[in-house]
Parts: sequence; C-alpha cells; structure tokens
Amino acid sequence: MKRLTKAERKELFGMFDGRCAYCGEELGRRWHADHVKAVFRRHLLTKQPGMGYKTQLVGADRIENDSLDNFMPACAPCNLSKATYTLDQWRDVLGGYVGALDRNTPTYRMAKKHGLITETQIKVEFYFEKLARGAA
Repeated sequence: MKRLTKAERKELFGMFDGRCAYCGEELGRRWHADHVKAVFRRHLLTKQPGMGYKTQLVGADRIENDSLDNFMPACAPCNLSKATYTLDQWRDVLGGYVGALDRNTPTYRMAKKHGLITETQIKVEFYFEKLARGAA
C-alpha cells in the first residue's frame, strides 16, 4: 500500500484549498486521503491471550487504485461514510438518509412537523463537482 509522502499530502491537502472534496468543510489537522476508487484491504483477525483481538493487514485487492491520482482530501466523517462505495453508490446512500431519519427518528419528524426542517429532492452533489461547474 502506498504511503503518501509529506509533499504528496501537502499537495493533496491544497487540492481544494484545505477543504473536503466531498462536503467542502475545512479539513483541519486530522484529515484522510481517500481512495476515490476503493482499494480493498484484507486483514487477519487474531485473538491475543489476555489482550483481546489484533488485526493485521495481510494484503489488498484492486491495488492498481492505490495511486496519487486516485486520492481526494476528505474529512474523517466523509471518508468513513464513503467506505468502499463508488461515488454514485455513496450518492444514493446519502440520498436515502432523509428517509431513514423520517422513519427512525421521532425528533426529526417533530422538527419537520413544526416547519423547522424542509425536505428537498435535490440530488447529492459533492463539493468538487460544485467547484467544477463554478457553483461553490
């Protein structure tokens, strides 16, 4: 697995002026270098006597995706949410969050009932896409 150099991380951080490529929030100190096209890491889970479990990286699939041109700067919440989804799959997952909130969260439904939340049917558009069309 490629480990980015300090210079590469600095370049990646500056790609969107220190903002997450997906949500546009400022990255801060603890940001992630996200693989746009996923690399699937394989781990071995072993039980350590008296210490619980330990994971060890034992390989990866789609290693061809582990290249600098496949990285985007991402805040931790976006990178963890995206996981191994493609951008279109993740867009669909995010789009389903409103329905999940409405089904599963009474506080959300109450806020919506009293006009504090207005749902839209907009398609999820990532920050880097907004920049590309000049809308950010």
